[in-house]
Amino acid sequence: MRRLKSWTRCLVLAAVSFSAIGARPSAEIVLQREPGALLDQLVAEKVAVVQGGEGDGPESFVVAYVLFERSRKEVLGLLKQAARQTEYRPELKSVRTVETFAYGRVDEQLMKIVFRKLRYRLRYSEDPESGRLEWQLDPQFDNDLRRMEGFWELYAFADTPDRTLGRFGSSVDVGQGVPKFIQRGMGRKTVLRYVRNCRQWIDSDGEWRP
Repeated sequence: MRRLKSWTRCLVLAAVSFSAIGARPSAEIVLQREPGALLDQLVAEKVAVVQGGEGDGPESFVVAYVLFERSRKEVLGLLKQAARQTEYRPELKSVRTVETFAYGRVDEQLMKIVFRKLRYRLRYSEDPESGRLEWQLDPQFDNDLRRMEGFWELYAFADTPDRTLGRFGSSVDVGQGVPKFIQRGMGRKTVLRYVRNCRQWIDSDGEWRP
């Protein structure tokens, strides 16, 4: 439990770590705080993990950078197309928007891992000033997960505006008593696969499929 609280705190800190340098700093400003080895990995692989870990069982936590070969406006526009997530997430079988509100929505998602189905609802919100997207489980729904929360932050490059730096964070807890294969299916490797698939899908303007 102590480790889980620590990861959740890290996710919150990661989400707000750049608030002190303005609502929407450039990608160059964001990256200048990072070590050279991480930047080399980001350039070579287009994805670099900043923080991450898995607990003894059902918890996982990841924060990563992603390089997109699209403008910030294009990346944001594709990320907000909720139903199209099934195009690059094989485990996600359906997405249905059940509520919309100013700068946000609630989606009901059905995920299948091996022969087990998980149904849950995520409440998405967008900061209209910074363009930051974040999500968490809708507490009014009987979710099959204990916790799922995360964020996308997008930063344009001042020198190359047709490229975008994404900062992604995810914290998941499938709950105690869940089979090991479900835990593995929602763990760090699956989250990173989602990030990599999402990058390829966006870079292809939604045409790429896994």
